[in-house]
Amino acid sequence: MPNLIADYKEKVFVNSAKKTYSVVYNALNMWLANNGTPGDYTAFWLSNSDSDALLKDFATYLNAVSVCTSSNIDKCGGSYTVRQYKKINNGMGNTTQSGALNSRRIVLADGSFVGIISEVQNGSCTHTWFSNESDPNGNYIPDPSSPNGYKGEYKTSNNCGFFYIDTNGLKGPNQVGIDNFAFGSGADKGFYSQAPMNGNFDYVLANGKLIETENYTVGKFE
Repeated sequence: MPNLIADYKEKVFVNSAKKTYSVVYNALNMWLANNGTPGDYTAFWLSNSDSDALLKDFATYLNAVSVCTSSNIDKCGGSYTVRQYKKINNGMGNTTQSGALNSRRIVLADGSFVGIISEVQNGSCTHTWFSNESDPNGNYIPDPSSPNGYKGEYKTSNNCGFFYIDTNGLKGPNQVGIDNFAFGSGADKGFYSQAPMNGNFDYVLANGKLIETENYTVGKFE
């Protein structure tokens, strides 16, 4: 009986994820069609590099109940904690959480959340960022000569931005890979979710099941 209950719960989460994914994917393609750029995912992101402006524009293609940015996130349920798919050191000795949906979100009629973060720099999806290097315990390595005080290197990506979803809003378990997923979008891959830290929705679609997740306590990484 416990296994049957677990299988049923997983199926519910999988179906909810597929539903919200479909809503977002269809809305994005509708935006592209209406703006004369079908199939060109970069067009959406390059239309405005401001994440708040993109969010408000995208909301008009969804059955939105509320649209909030960080300045009024309380009107959309307030900030909340989303655990990563497993216990990960954030580089500072604490567990890593996902806070993307606390920056801005659209609340849909079914209670699910949709968020957007643009990575466009200087009118281009090609952008650079500084990636910190970690020691074997996952802690960042100090380096006074680096731009942010930690050892690392600059990396380049062609991803234009990310869509984030929470399939059941503030309801639990609020964890990446179960009810929270992120989707990269850009010219090279279109619309994808392959990394475990994004919930690997490509795996969910291919296998009809969720990735393995770890039930951990938020706080110190020990």
